[in-house]
Amino acid sequence: CYHCKLNMHEGDPAVYAERAGYDKLWHPCCFICCTCGELLVDMIYFWKNGNLYCGRHYCDSERPRCAGCDELIFSNEYTLAEGQNWHLKHFCCFDCDCVLAGVTYITVNDNPVCKSCYVKNHAAV
Repeated sequence: CYHCKLNMHEGDPAVYAERAGYDKLWHPCCFICCTCGELLVDMIYFWKNGNLYCGRHYCDSERPRCAGCDELIFSNEYTLAEGQNWHLKHFCCFDCDCVLAGVTYITVNDNPVCKSCYVKNHAAV
């Protein structure tokens, strides 16, 4: 078995993945996504760099995912903030929803806040 490295015995059920090559077989319970462990026997699978992926994690390896809407980001313009990727329109002030991509913001209780909302709602007077 390509995953667990145990021998496949004659008569045992085995999974063959054409994209992985003719030299690889898996026990049905070992044919899983390398990221989340989802069983892929009856699912569409993806093969990349010697690993099996479910659809979600293969796509995550190709494109970033927006922390705001959980959708893949296909645009070349997006922002990386607070350690996550965001569509430009989804990285917003927690208080007023104005877009924060490319502008200075302050983090209050792990939430991004624009300067004017910070002064108005959070700054000590």
